[in-house]
Amino acid sequence: MTWENMSRMLQATDQLTPTQQISRISRDLETFTTEKSSPSLVLQILDKDKLEANNLGLAKAKKWIAKIFDVFDDEIDGLMYAHDDLGEAIYHLDSSAEKQRNFSVQYVHRLLNMNCGKIDSNEFEMIEESILAMSANARRWFIRYMLRTPRNGINEGTVAKIIAKYYRKKQTDVKKDLNFNSVQVVCQYYEGGQSPPCNLTYGKFVKPMLAKEVPMNKWPTDFVVDYKYDGNRYQIHIDGNKTIIFNRKGKIVTQQFPDVVELVQAYDIENAILDGEIYPILENGAPAPHKQMGTRVHSKNVQEAMERVKVKWVIFDCLMLNNETVMDLSYTERLEKMKDLPNQAHRITEGDIMAFYHEAINEGFEGIIVKDASQPYQSGKRSVFWAKYKPPQINLDVVILSAKYGEGKRSNVFGTYELGVRANNGYHSVGWCGTGFSDSDLINLTNTLRRNVESFDNGRFFVSPVVVLEVKADLVSRDANNDIGLRFPRCIRIRDDKFVADINTLEDVERLE
Repeated sequence: MTWENMSRMLQATDQLTPTQQISRISRDLETFTTEKSSPSLVLQILDKDKLEANNLGLAKAKKWIAKIFDVFDDEIDGLMYAHDDLGEAIYHLDSSAEKQRNFSVQYVHRLLNMNCGKIDSNEFEMIEESILAMSANARRWFIRYMLRTPRNGINEGTVAKIIAKYYRKKQTDVKKDLNFNSVQVVCQYYEGGQSPPCNLTYGKFVKPMLAKEVPMNKWPTDFVVDYKYDGNRYQIHIDGNKTIIFNRKGKIVTQQFPDVVELVQAYDIENAILDGEIYPILENGAPAPHKQMGTRVHSKNVQEAMERVKVKWVIFDCLMLNNETVMDLSYTERLEKMKDLPNQAHRITEGDIMAFYHEAINEGFEGIIVKDASQPYQSGKRSVFWAKYKPPQINLDVVILSAKYGEGKRSNVFGTYELGVRANNGYHSVGWCGTGFSDSDLINLTNTLRRNVESFDNGRFFVSPVVVLEVKADLVSRDANNDIGLRFPRCIRIRDDKFVADINTLEDVERLE
C-alpha cells in the first residue's frame, strides 16, 4: 500500500460515521495485497497514540512549512485562522500539487516516528523533499499525522474493530490480544493464522484495570477499600537491576522518576509488574495539589523537578511477582502474594467504609476505591468491581474566554473552551472544558463565538466574554506556580438566562479549596 492510497482512503472516510469508517477501511485493506506488512503498518498509523513521540509541536511545524514553501509566517497564520488545521491550510496553500513520487507506507511510517526535537539538516531535507513530492491530499494527511491531530475520529477502539473485521476475529478476542501486544504483533500473528501469546513479561505494558462510579447499594459485601490518591497512574516493571515505568497510556516515563526507580530497586524481589500511583507530596508528607505532577511529568530538567516537587509511590495491585502471573487470582489472593512489599496503599478489608472514606478526606486524599475482593484483575476494562467514591462535586457559573476547534467529528466546531471567573476588573482562567456538550450546543456555541473573536494565536481563538456556562468540577486545586483552577470541569448547561456579571468570582473559587 502506498501513502497516496492511504491518504485517499483517509479523505474518503473523513466524514463517515465510526461504523462506516470501520467497514470502508477494512474493505480497502482487502485490496492492498502487494505489500504483506502493509495492513499492519496502516493500522499502526491509524492508532496515532501508538506512534512514537516526535517532539513536533504546532509552532515548530508552522516554521518548517513556511520554510519549505518559501512563504511568510503571516500567510501560514492566515490560512490557519481560516481552517484551524495545518494540514488543511497546506492543502489550500497548494491544492493543485501533483504527486511526483509514490511513497510506501513503510517510508512514511519511518518519517512519522522521526524525532523532530533532535533533527539534523539531512533529516529535515528528507522531510522537505518528501512533502514537496506528495500530492496536496497526501500532504494534508501527512502533516495531520506528524502533529498527531488527524481529526478523523479514529482512535484505539476503532482500530481494534477494524482489526476484528479485517482478520475476521471476535472483538473481545482482539481487545484481549491488544491488551498484551502491540498492533504490529497482533497483526503478524493473525496473518500467520495464530493468536498472539498473552503472557506477562518484563517490558510489555498491560492496560490497567479502571474504576467506575457505582451506587452505594451495589458496592461489594466482600470488599477491599483503598485510598483514592490524587496523582497519576503508573505501571512499574522490575527485573533484577532493570526498571521501566509506564504511564497509563503505555508510554515509558522512567527518566522522569529516578527517585522512584531507586526506591523500587531496593525491593527484595526477583521481578514484578506492579500497578499503583505516583502523587505529589508536601514537605510534611501530606498530599500536594495534583497540578504539581505536571512539573515532574513535563519538565526537561529532571533534577530541578525532583527538588521542586517531591512524590510518593504507592502500590495497590500486583500483576506478576517472582515469575508468577497473579492477575487471574482474586484480589484477596493478590494482596496475600504482595503483602511483604513496601509502599502499599492504605487500605481496609473490613469495618466501616464511610468512616474510612472520611479518614481519607481528612488526610487530604481524593476519596476511596471499593474493590470486590473476589475478582481477578481485568486488564483494559472500566469495571463495576472497582467502585470509586469522591466528595460531592462543585458547581460554578463561568464565562468562555477562548476556544479551540475539536478533532474528528468535532473538527468543524469549537470543541474545547477556556473557562474564566471574574477577578480584579477582568477575568481569571480556571481551566478548559470539552465535555458535557450536545452536538447542537457545540454548533450554537461556535456560531456565537465566531461573531465575537477578538484575536487568534496558535490554534486558539480569543473571544469576548459573552457566553456563560454552568460547570461541574471534581475539586479546586493549584499547580506548581500556585495558579488556581478546576479539576475535570464538565458543562452542565449554557446559561442564556444569566449575565456575565452574574458569574462566580475568583474569591468564590478560592473558598472552595
